[in-house]
Amino acid sequence: MRGQRGFTLIELVVVMAVIAVVTTVVAVGIGNIRGASVQSDAGKLAVAVRYLYNLSVLNGKVHRLVIDLEKGTYWGEAQDSRDPCKMFLLPGEGEDGEGGQETAADKSDDEDGAPKPQVAKFGQAKTKLLKARKLQKGIVFGGVMTSHQRELTTSGKAHVTFFPNGTAEAAMIYVQDKDDDEDVMTVQVLALQGSARVHLDKMSTDDFFDQD
Repeated sequence: MRGQRGFTLIELVVVMAVIAVVTTVVAVGIGNIRGASVQSDAGKLAVAVRYLYNLSVLNGKVHRLVIDLEKGTYWGEAQDSRDPCKMFLLPGEGEDGEGGQETAADKSDDEDGAPKPQVAKFGQAKTKLLKARKLQKGIVFGGVMTSHQRELTTSGKAHVTFFPNGTAEAAMIYVQDKDDDEDVMTVQVLALQGSARVHLDKMSTDDFFDQD
């Protein structure tokens, strides 16, 4: 008879309590892993920023960090020309993919016949260290703010430029958990230092404009 008895109410409560504790621990563990991934990707992006800054100074050419917010990838590009007159031109608007190729639309004049303003042309950087890299699974770019724009970019591509004179374009790049808006870090590009500072939270765009 003793071998055939069922669980008592106390035993059921204890089992349910154990299941609840285990479930909580697993959930917290998954959250910690995802948080570590956000921190890891933010750190890698900060290293890429510093590397692009160093390349610009050493090679005497303008470089830029390209961020594809849709695909969650980023890579480095170098300006095709060393002409000092072209180093501070705006990025090309008709660039396609990672190569920065000029399209027919770029070569044509405006509708009124006036020539279009010159734009800088970039190509994929030759070094393998600047090839396209993808964020880890579940991690996305939450937005990019740079000094040449007035609103946060949340789709398409964004660019952060580095100049041979030892300066860089001020920028803020949000790296975050796809499913948790609270788990976000900010990679801040410092204009006068060419370095990146990783913040463990989401910096306000108001702070960016005040700093700028």
